[in-house]
Amino acid sequence: MKRWMWSAIGIVALAAVIWAGAEIAAPRQEVAPLMPDGALLYLEAKDFRGLLKDWNDSQEKRAWLKGDDYAAFSRSRLFERLSQAGDEFAAAASLATDNAFLSSVAGKQSALALYDIGNLEFVYVTRMDESAVETTPLWQARSKFEPRREGVADFYIHKDTQSNRTAAFAVRDGWLVLGTREDLVTGVLDRILGTQARALPDEAWFADAVKTRAAPADDLRMVLNLEKIVPSPYFRSYWVQRNITEMKQYRAALCDLHRTQQLYREDRVLLRKPGVDSRASGDVQSLASLAPDDAGFYSAQASPDGERVLSELRENLLDVKAAQARAAWTAPVAATAETAGTASLLEERIDVAPAIVKQSDPYQPLRALLNGAQPAAMLEVYSTRTPQNEMFVNIDRAIVIEASQNWDEAGVKSALTAALRPALTASQMGVQWIRHENTGGSYSALDGPVRFYMAVRGRQLFVGSNQGLIERLLTQKQKPGQAQDRGVTYAAVFRHAPREQRTFRKLVNRIDHANHASNTAAAGEENADGAQGQAPPFFSGNMASLSNMFARVSMESIQEKDQGSQVSQTVVYQWQHP
Repeated sequence: MKRWMWSAIGIVALAAVIWAGAEIAAPRQEVAPLMPDGALLYLEAKDFRGLLKDWNDSQEKRAWLKGDDYAAFSRSRLFERLSQAGDEFAAAASLATDNAFLSSVAGKQSALALYDIGNLEFVYVTRMDESAVETTPLWQARSKFEPRREGVADFYIHKDTQSNRTAAFAVRDGWLVLGTREDLVTGVLDRILGTQARALPDEAWFADAVKTRAAPADDLRMVLNLEKIVPSPYFRSYWVQRNITEMKQYRAALCDLHRTQQLYREDRVLLRKPGVDSRASGDVQSLASLAPDDAGFYSAQASPDGERVLSELRENLLDVKAAQARAAWTAPVAATAETAGTASLLEERIDVAPAIVKQSDPYQPLRALLNGAQPAAMLEVYSTRTPQNEMFVNIDRAIVIEASQNWDEAGVKSALTAALRPALTASQMGVQWIRHENTGGSYSALDGPVRFYMAVRGRQLFVGSNQGLIERLLTQKQKPGQAQDRGVTYAAVFRHAPREQRTFRKLVNRIDHANHASNTAAAGEENADGAQGQAPPFFSGNMASLSNMFARVSMESIQEKDQGSQVSQTVVYQWQHP
């Protein structure tokens, strides 16, 4: 879930929590050709007024504003910078730029182009009748602006000398234009009037991204110039995923959002830079079908390298020690009265190197085995168990590795034993394998206190921490992938049903209350959102608040296709109904 595709980028994620109303069919005009070139981000809505109303009326917004996640965000550096920019723009516009102002200037078909992240320089265009514009606070405050003229079009501009911010707007041919730079507003006016000038669609990154989609988005479209956005220090500071290295391979991205009452669907396309090779090939749909229907989360990835597989095995199953062993080398220690030595050490030779015990890597046999097997795909499954009267939450984990050839069961057992032995025993106790049988066939388990299970089925290797989960995987019937939708190189499902929500809250409460004694008084299965003037605990406050906000989202699924020059992703959010 650390991958970029696991979260919608800022504004798309915000739109994904708006409750869908009836879709409005209306003729659409191309808005992008009205935008001057040079933008970093372009956002277009079919009905921005409707989107904004849905969001303002939604229970998701009410839950978020009352929750700990918003409380934490309101104290963040990002919120402070955005608030400062909003105040400066309000000073330049000579009016309050609050939610009422935003609603007043929200028309139907709308678009926004962002030209500078640090200074938040943008131009906004929305379809609005002149009679509607005349009722807005912006129009009524035009006497505070300086009137100017661009060709045959009038526009208004005001600059705040203290903040050096500019606000400019114009009304022309049914369009309201609002921007933070004079040249951006006049540039849009020129294009509305038919003046030939280089526009946003003339840029290769934008044209290539839009070309990947045959039709415009039903509700919202975002296009990003990643070649300019990714190197930005603001992106590096505020991008939640912290995967800058992975994002460097892309030059542009497009996200389309489609809404119905049952689900929201994001269709995404990421364009790679020339010369960047594909990262995955094959199809994981058949392997993903092994995941149980009630698994809290599972993901299937094509073409994982051996090091990636070993890392997942270590993080989820093999590193059973409470703390990692310290490195063999340490930094020099300053001499003190206790460590300075004594006269009795004067005869000790210092011209001969001391004997150093060679440290062996217990994971080397498993690393060699995985690299030699050349994994074609990997499935990770996570399932939670929490008896009603028990305090703790058990997270069962299992991994299925599909190789390009049949696994050698004896070799697998030997490599796993070598990896597990240093943490469990100095001899052979607890690392012997016991054979079990069930309806899905035979599998093996360690004979010690550590719960570890493995099985080999031809090219598939099953390993897990729970006997029941392994047996379910072995008895699950593998389904072939859909012929009309082959080439899925990544697939994942996260279930957010009420059972998982309760389990999640119990788990995060235990985590926070174990690490922060000061939070003990606030313990409880239902953490109260919005701490009184204090930063909320991260898991039981901030993260649980997000879960509360998205309570009606029952499941999120994703499919990705690595097609070489581009990567396409489809993310679906399924909604529950009362």
